Amino acid sequence: MIEPKQNALLCLATDGFHKVSYTDWGSLDSQKIAICVHGVSRNGRDFDYLARALAADGYRVICPDMPGRGKSDWLPLALDYNMPLMATILTTFINVFPSDELLWIGTSMGGLLGMLMASRANTPIKKLILNDVGPHLNAEPLKKIVQYLSLMPTFKTRDLAKHFLSQILAPFGVKTDEHLDHLTTYSFFVNDQGEYQLAYDPKILSTFQAEEANLWPFWEPIECPILILRGKNSEILTKETAMKMLEKPHVALAEFEGVAHAPALMDDEQIMTIIQWLKK
Repeated sequence: MIEPKQNALLCLATDGFHKVSYTDWGSLDSQKIAICVHGVSRNGRDFDYLARALAADGYRVICPDMPGRGKSDWLPLALDYNMPLMATILTTFINVFPSDELLWIGTSMGGLLGMLMASRANTPIKKLILNDVGPHLNAEPLKKIVQYLSLMPTFKTRDLAKHFLSQILAPFGVKTDEHLDHLTTYSFFVNDQGEYQLAYDPKILSTFQAEEANLWPFWEPIECPILILRGKNSEILTKETAMKMLEKPHVALAEFEGVAHAPALMDDEQIMTIIQWLKK
């Protein structure tokens, strides 16, 4: 079985350098690089099942934990959790893992960063997969995200933590206990009090804007092939926005039943949808 290597880069924030952890899947010699970027409170281990499949298909897959998440350092300055700094950090990854066939897979926040970077002149991104996010965001579902991310409870046992996560991640459409166990392992750490605590810095919400956003100016310049993944019950990526995105050439849409925001990219249907699109 293909297993990942765990490593880290030193990346610069306002007050100095900080460790940005990442998992590295596949052959070190592969010229096909995939960078997978997670949602606002998640981490790179969300992509383990997909990354293993992509590695088997010849990709080297890089899955960062963005600052303040997973095993990466928490940033002392709350205002550093902003999109321009995140894009700069990801540019470091692009330069460390250069490729003429760069594939970007982004869930929610990771998809927004992918749109931002794919829209720029001379972008290295050759294929873009957007997981349940698009160039128009309504305020109300974003406010719901802020509400549950602000809870930050701790738990005395893994079972209690797992039960909480099962409720929070119900919209992801996680279907098996194995998948929920995997997400539990990487969604918490044991703090100094011996309790299970969510593996993200509460300060990440400092720059999160729960308001309507029009990002069409970033969408329009993108020229590479794009696959849009959408949970059929999603309020973040509405059907109306998804259909408007399809007006651009070289854009495909796949929707998944019984899923809201965002598809977990762990089950066979979702993974094979991605693999088959890449082979077209």
